[in-house]
Amino acid sequence: MANKITVLLFSVIAVSAVTGAFANGAAPTPPPAPSQQVDQFQEWLRRNNDTQKLRNQVPSNLPGSPGVIHRTVRISRTGKPGAATPLTYEEYQQQIVKVIPKPDVTPNPETEAAFNVMLQQNIPLSPEQIVKLRQQIDSSQRAASFHPSIPPKPVSSTLMVNLAPGATPPAIRLAQGYVSSLVFVDSTGAPWPIASFDIGNPKAVNMQWDGKSNVMLIQAVTPYSDGNMVVRLLGMPTPITLQLVAGQRVVDYRVDIHVSGLGPNSKDLPTGSGLPESANQLLLGVLDGVAPPGSHVLSVRGADAQAWVLGTSIYFRTRLTVLSPGWVSKMSSPDGMLAYELPKTSSVLVSRYGEPVELKIEGF
Repeated sequence: MANKITVLLFSVIAVSAVTGAFANGAAPTPPPAPSQQVDQFQEWLRRNNDTQKLRNQVPSNLPGSPGVIHRTVRISRTGKPGAATPLTYEEYQQQIVKVIPKPDVTPNPETEAAFNVMLQQNIPLSPEQIVKLRQQIDSSQRAASFHPSIPPKPVSSTLMVNLAPGATPPAIRLAQGYVSSLVFVDSTGAPWPIASFDIGNPKAVNMQWDGKSNVMLIQAVTPYSDGNMVVRLLGMPTPITLQLVAGQRVVDYRVDIHVSGLGPNSKDLPTGSGLPESANQLLLGVLDGVAPPGSHVLSVRGADAQAWVLGTSIYFRTRLTVLSPGWVSKMSSPDGMLAYELPKTSSVLVSRYGEPVELKIEGF
């Protein structure tokens, strides 16, 4: 408001000077310097406190009048022109209040009371209370997201299901807020579709299944629970029982459940099936990258693979198909990883993108 008044007053002074000069038939006198204009403006403000009078004296078409000189001068807090420090928000609000014309009639008490009631209804809180409220809400949301215990460690594991009578069913470790996927495959690693399932405690866990695949999604609803579930695979007469445990330090993100036998999607028949059960357990650990107990690690050159030697056997882990030597036992996972039990040898012939590649094994 003060800047607008300054511009208008300077414009009036400039118009008066130019008009008077042309009326006397002389050359127009240049307008006074900015410092003199500011002094004249300050002197006028001291003599005239009514800003409404200035509004009535300024023509409405002044901004569009030809020949009018418009100039803006920055005024500091001291009233002098120059590069001054910008006003703060509170000082700016005070300046606005000062330039507002005072009403000729004093508001009656009823008007003041109605105004106060409107403020109380629409803005009941002070700015300080609003800031404190937002800080308290932020603190409450932060505290609500805090986990009271250490978050569980995520792992991916492989399980071998033993359907013999008296065998202990494998356990699936769950956690509230974490989804675990169960993948059922046969001895060759081919998907074995699920036919149906049943849950012992439906209120403790949430199950998701598309009704045709070999993948099932499960998550715990409560932080601590215990139960089991029974899964029937397509074409398999014996159901599979799994133990469900929630609230552990470890949560199974993905569990590859290997079932002995050939499923409906099996493509290749395994050889050397007359091996003892311990050999399958060793290959199960090799699939997960776990070295067989008592083995010695070997170095493999020529491709991405891992090898361990144990006695007269080599346990070989790779994504490539072994062509030679003939493997004794083999297991595969749904992600394409292969585990072989090979006779002790210093070279392995594999197939990579349809081409035979020879790998060298060292470190015996």
